Amino acid sequence: MKYFFFLPALLLACSQPSKVLNEQTIIDYAIEAHGLQSLTGKKIAFDFREKHYTMLREDEKFTYTRSFQDSLGFVEDILVNSSDFTRLIDGTIFPLDEEWSDKYSNSVNSVLYFVQLPLTLNDPAAMKTYQGTVEIKGKTYHQIEVRFQEADGGKDFEDVFLYWFEKDSFTMDYFAYSYITDGGGVRFREAINRNSVSGIVFQDYINYKPEEKTTPLTELLSLFKDGKLIELSRIQNTAINVE
Repeated sequence: MKYFFFLPALLLACSQPSKVLNEQTIIDYAIEAHGLQSLTGKKIAFDFREKHYTMLREDEKFTYTRSFQDSLGFVEDILVNSSDFTRLIDGTIFPLDEEWSDKYSNSVNSVLYFVQLPLTLNDPAAMKTYQGTVEIKGKTYHQIEVRFQEADGGKDFEDVFLYWFEKDSFTMDYFAYSYITDGGGVRFREAINRNSVSGIVFQDYINYKPEEKTTPLTELLSLFKDGKLIELSRIQNTAINVE
């Protein structure tokens, strides 16, 4: 795995105040290490799987967009505050029923949610639990489980996540999750290609799955260490821009 560490993360690790580490302080330090504490007011744009995405977080509003060309014309999906979804084709509103509106809305939200990690772990619906430290590839990591309240937790509130933050730099190097949509399953992601754009850290991922989709989430780390996970895909964002 290729890691690219930056001065802000190193300074953070060297200058930590004498606070008791728990799930909240670890995530707060990780947000700083990834440069996400100053994300408000900045517009982020990038390309992912032949589609263009943008994100703008403001004090009481955030706007996600996805755009691409298809057989119907130039498509623009606009999602405001995770609830107000609009699809435009060649600049004209394209009517959708609730099922398709929810499908497209969830698709846009999912991509932008993962790009903002670990900042999104401070969302009000996230319930975090510190589970101690583990060793991965010779380094020590804080392990944190995240579940979601049903209220404000979205349609996927029953998903469960595990995150691993490097003990000294607080970078989020690995995470795994279980999901129940589309038949359910589990996934494990390993961060690669970490780079900084305008002080914000972006990273790609290798996306793994186990042989059996019924594998418990808690077994994925051991399977990864033993080289028994199957590479499913690579999550790679290109043409990243921050304004």
